[in-house]
Amino acid sequence: HPIEHVVSNMLPVMVGPLIMGSHLSSITTWFSLALITTTISHCGYHLPFLPSPEFHDYHHLKFNQCYGVLGVLDHLHGTDTVFKQTKAYERHILLLGFTPLSESIPDALKKME
Repeated sequence: HPIEHVVSNMLPVMVGPLIMGSHLSSITTWFSLALITTTISHCGYHLPFLPSPEFHDYHHLKFNQCYGVLGVLDHLHGTDTVFKQTKAYERHILLLGFTPLSESIPDALKKME
């Protein structure tokens, strides 16, 4: 919904620079970082050397869990307990190589034919 988008996505990013009267270059850098972070968490790929999107992907799978970006409040309020019991939680690490974690830590063992 457009109102939800403005209130939940645009205002939190815009309020700080507007209140502080930030320089245009600072605002541009801040908006760029916010856009890049949002793109990484929604792209569906766990890219090497970048933060894991597993936590946010799980939020889209189960809308009543994994709300936060950093996971601190989810830990405090217990909204990440089911996530911590999944394979996605095991893959929720910084990928330091080029082998996909979905291959290193598969969801289920494949039957041998």
